[in-house]
Amino acid sequence: MEKLKIAITQGNYDAATQELSGKIIEDPAMLELCTPIVYKAGQEEAALRDLDAGKVDALVLAPTNGSAKCPDNAVEIIVTEKTHIMPVAEEPTAEDVIKLRDILERDFDLRSPRIAIVQETGMQNPDIASQVTEEHGINTYGPYTSEQILAEDTAIHFDGIIVRGKELMQRIVAEVSQEAPVCYFAGREAVVTGICQPNRTEETEEGVADVSWLTHPFYTAIDVIRNRAFYDEARQDILPKLFRDKRDERKKDETAQANNKTDNTETVS
Repeated sequence: MEKLKIAITQGNYDAATQELSGKIIEDPAMLELCTPIVYKAGQEEAALRDLDAGKVDALVLAPTNGSAKCPDNAVEIIVTEKTHIMPVAEEPTAEDVIKLRDILERDFDLRSPRIAIVQETGMQNPDIASQVTEEHGINTYGPYTSEQILAEDTAIHFDGIIVRGKELMQRIVAEVSQEAPVCYFAGREAVVTGICQPNRTEETEEGVADVSWLTHPFYTAIDVIRNRAFYDEARQDILPKLFRDKRDERKKDETAQANNKTDNTETVS
């Protein structure tokens, strides 16, 4: 299998972070996984065009003004080591649950995912979770408050969480994520991830700077590409390969023979 080409935009980093980014991208372990292609700050639109044109396999967006900008026609998912969190602007609906279920199954290889709904205020439809479970067969729970979803590490029991509002999402991410989270922009045919926490350089127990905020978006992009390929291949229609209607072939042979006879008759004449 040909090595994946993954583009990364540099964003508005300081000199020290730019140097660190360069070292990570050129690290032999990273080069073993993929071929990084760097786009300088301000070239985000060019990177997206090249991605859509198939010149690169995936794109890692660096933050601009604090966070990576969600591309058009994409759905933002925050990927943590414990769960996947999708913010929505309005009260969660059945369509939101179905959308997150589809993303989790195809992009993250999570079969029959468990999904929680979190909203601080009262809901117009408090029975949404049970309705979605009964009508669509999706394991849906809630609604929970942020205190309930964070109590006793409850969030870890769900593959996905739908949260109303980005502010609430950020509070939950800060509590459940011990490692650097990743922005994943789902819903596009091309894979796009983003860096969530730029300049996070705390030292690990071994005294080495934690650079997972930069490496995890690459790993996530690679995993999504592989998961999609496996998911789509498993669902290809294999019946045409196993069954062939020979009547169509006989008709083609009869038509060809008839044409040959006509050609021969005209030649003799």
